[in-house]
Amino acid sequence: MKDIEQIIKQHRANFDSEEPQNDHFDRFREKLHDHNQNQSKWQWNNLMKIAATVTILMVAGLTTYQLRDFKPQHFSLGQVSPEYKEVENYFKININKQLDIIDQLTKSSDIQEQNRIKNDLAGMDQLYEQLEKELRANPKDERIIQAMIEHFQAKNNILRRIVEQLYLVNQQDIPLADILNSKKININQIKIY
Repeated sequence: MKDIEQIIKQHRANFDSEEPQNDHFDRFREKLHDHNQNQSKWQWNNLMKIAATVTILMVAGLTTYQLRDFKPQHFSLGQVSPEYKEVENYFKININKQLDIIDQLTKSSDIQEQNRIKNDLAGMDQLYEQLEKELRANPKDERIIQAMIEHFQAKNNILRRIVEQLYLVNQQDIPLADILNSKKININQIKIY
């Protein structure tokens, strides 16, 4: 610093006597303008980078928040092994076919009986959901797996019997309530294990 001060003191007369060139102020304004443009571009680029970073962090945080307690809704036999997946698919296809047939055959029957069948089937579905929860907790427990297979078999058999009874009702024009009551089909009383 002292060297610069000494140089300025020694050449003080030169600094005061020389005038800047004619286009000095124009060049200065141009450099100042370029500098301001570069700064605003830098600010805009940085703002875009900051906004993108904040957006990514918000999406990541929201996703993490939503997935922190995520557990699969159902833990089915198919998730235990490929063989059980085949068994499960077989029964689900048969059950769905029989449910479609029941829907077609009960369209002309008493609404109370339709609701009774649906409620009984919903009770079976709740039992299966309990088995799914137990399987999720103990995926290697053969007893639970066997209970699920037996559940599918029982539901399949019950639906088959219901379909048979509905065919009888439609052929003989007997009220569905009389057929169901005479055969004593009550899905809720069937034990799976």
